Amino acid sequence: MRLFYKIFIAGFIFLGIVTSCTDLDETLYSQILQDEFFQTEEEVIAAIAPVYGNLRNFTGNTWQLGTHSTDESLTPEKALGHWYGEDWPLINSHKWNTQHVRFNGAWNNNFTIVNTANKVLYQLESVTEMSPELKSQFVAELKLVRGFGYYHLIDLFGNVPLIVDWEIEDDTPPNVQRAEIFNFIVDDIESNIQFLSDQVNNSTYGRFHKYAAYALLAKYYLNAEVWTGIPQWNKVIESCDNIIESGKFSLTDNYFDNFLIANENSKENIFVIPYDEIYATGNSIHMRALHYAQRNQFNLRATPWNGFTAVPSFIHSFDSEDKRLKGWLWGQQYSSSGQMLYCNQESSGKPLILTIDYENVFDPDDPVIYGPTYALEFMGARFAKYEYWNFTGSANNDFVVFRYADILLMKAEALMRQNGGIATPEAVELVNLVRARAFDDPSKLYSLTTLTLDALLAERGWEFYCEGFRRNDLVRFNKFIKGTWEFYDRSWETEDYNLFPIPQPQINANPDLKQNPGY
Repeated sequence: MRLFYKIFIAGFIFLGIVTSCTDLDETLYSQILQDEFFQTEEEVIAAIAPVYGNLRNFTGNTWQLGTHSTDESLTPEKALGHWYGEDWPLINSHKWNTQHVRFNGAWNNNFTIVNTANKVLYQLESVTEMSPELKSQFVAELKLVRGFGYYHLIDLFGNVPLIVDWEIEDDTPPNVQRAEIFNFIVDDIESNIQFLSDQVNNSTYGRFHKYAAYALLAKYYLNAEVWTGIPQWNKVIESCDNIIESGKFSLTDNYFDNFLIANENSKENIFVIPYDEIYATGNSIHMRALHYAQRNQFNLRATPWNGFTAVPSFIHSFDSEDKRLKGWLWGQQYSSSGQMLYCNQESSGKPLILTIDYENVFDPDDPVIYGPTYALEFMGARFAKYEYWNFTGSANNDFVVFRYADILLMKAEALMRQNGGIATPEAVELVNLVRARAFDDPSKLYSLTTLTLDALLAERGWEFYCEGFRRNDLVRFNKFIKGTWEFYDRSWETEDYNLFPIPQPQINANPDLKQNPGY
């Protein structure tokens, strides 16, 4: 049995999901007709399209774990029973267990990226009748996609199997130390960047070109101290400078232009995951966030699910003049024609007044304590940073993974950490380039004394909310465990909780996997 099936089918069996991919003898990926495949650039692009297509799963389990386990957002369980069954509040309270469905989903999603990249690499490397330059470029792209999958695997789970060969003999591969995987992937990226395109246009949109590769490399080096014990701040700066000095990217004047339905024209977005409501589905963040009645607010062709909300304290942490705060909805909601919207669940007939705090605005004397395990339908600010309009259950916005703003803030962080956590003039300048877009008042900018590491972490939260990297930031700043945030006391936590557990279904299928400490 191939490793692909050994690792992933176990999770689907555990969840009771039946698929049609049970006859392992039907498709023999080891047999290549070299005279029929990979003779033109178009044929290669067609072959690697499914590999990139797997990235669309990022906005599912991986994104949810990177977002809902933090101080910025959560999915509450509603009073009438909506959103029960998958223990959503356990992610935000950090009281999860090894059986939680989101862990197994994230493991499966990211190893699918790794395995499909390995499969096409195997096929492509077997071909001899192809331009060496073209072949080198696509091999490099596939290795970068694999590196993207491994970024999230070692970020979420730490020590995982290192699989780089499609014809692997070991059906039960053991965990490999995170530092070893880090070193392998970083070497993979650095040795292949030279073969990637330096073009930033329609032909490379949604694909790994040189600058998307440098952005991923910067992300790896940014976390080097946590993942390997050895800081690599100079390498962060070098990777960021390769993007900055290219002159190919810049901050947009309007923050929200990066998240429009037609956001492919953004000069700030370095790497995106393309979506289309018909041909490349899967971006359903609008469905999870909006209240049912908000279908009429955005002329949606499907009814939203009234799911995730902001953690109240996160909204309260914003400066009231911060333009980025407009990416959250609260207060009375109206239809696209200006009519008041109304609740239609346990508060049916009452105006749809979304509240930041989990309070009963219709009955202030209500003694019930509301929170993530018991919430009324109108509680919680709703995410609307992306432009919503006339969607089905899938949105047309391309999901932003790496932005130029992140490059500037990563370089600033590296400069500060090199300087003992103290701001340098260059770091202040870089952070203020990003922050200035959010404020009309120049007095809101940072100085050498006001830009601290804690301030930088907060700035990253306000700039990159719901982009999927908040947990990663909190871990790096040693703020993910212990302490408190809204609703939960996490003083009982140990450092073990900086990693999620290896999903139990994977351990059941592979006895050579070892569980992370503390679980």
